[in-house]
Amino acid sequence: MIPISHFVYPCTVTYADVGLDGRLCHKGALRLLQEAAAVDSYHCGYSLLNAEETGLCWILTGWRVQLLERPLWNAPLSIETWPRTLEGFLSDRDFRIFSGDTPVALATSRWCLLSVRTGRVTRITDEVRSAYTLDPQAVFSENLHTNGRSGPAAEEAFSCTIGRRDIDTNHHVNNLHYLDYALEALPQAVFDCLPGTLEIVYRKQILLGTPIRCLYQSTDEGRHQVEIRSGPEEDPVHHAFLWFY
Repeated sequence: MIPISHFVYPCTVTYADVGLDGRLCHKGALRLLQEAAAVDSYHCGYSLLNAEETGLCWILTGWRVQLLERPLWNAPLSIETWPRTLEGFLSDRDFRIFSGDTPVALATSRWCLLSVRTGRVTRITDEVRSAYTLDPQAVFSENLHTNGRSGPAAEEAFSCTIGRRDIDTNHHVNNLHYLDYALEALPQAVFDCLPGTLEIVYRKQILLGTPIRCLYQSTDEGRHQVEIRSGPEEDPVHHAFLWFY
């Protein structure tokens, strides 16, 4: 069987991608993965720059990234990525990050196709599907979470109001800022020794001026969970769930 060729994105660990110890952090990895996916879609004709022509754009609905190693600032990397599924309204895309021949991270993501004209999800057509080269191989055996729930032990640990600094080209909070909010909500001891795996499920977009609050709890599975919500306590809007494990 002829192996399927994956898109490879060469990059470097920049200062914006490192944590307090000068090594690649979760947010830096997600930034680089997001860029690799965007460039691959650009080559396929379905990127932000093609949206005016196609009337379509991809919106992220979930991440899982596992850091195996944490390269230092300025380390050269290569990101291998491929779409694993393109069905209905959704596409799953997987990644491997390498430093030389050494794997430093594994990741998977889920995206929905959005109509720029209506602002609603739209079905993936044969035309869109044919622009990509699918490979069903998965880097993880477990599927991404699609939802979450805060239990009675969850406590509010951080709150803020969304400012212009948080808004991206889609006119809502960029997916990387959800991680910023969650990190503020973690206990200091957890923040100081973050587990290697991060998972995020995005439930509802957050708009400019929204007051949000983050609820933290340790789950029965030993995971550190943060929910980002807004609205009245008796009927909250659930924006995202993040797990560190």
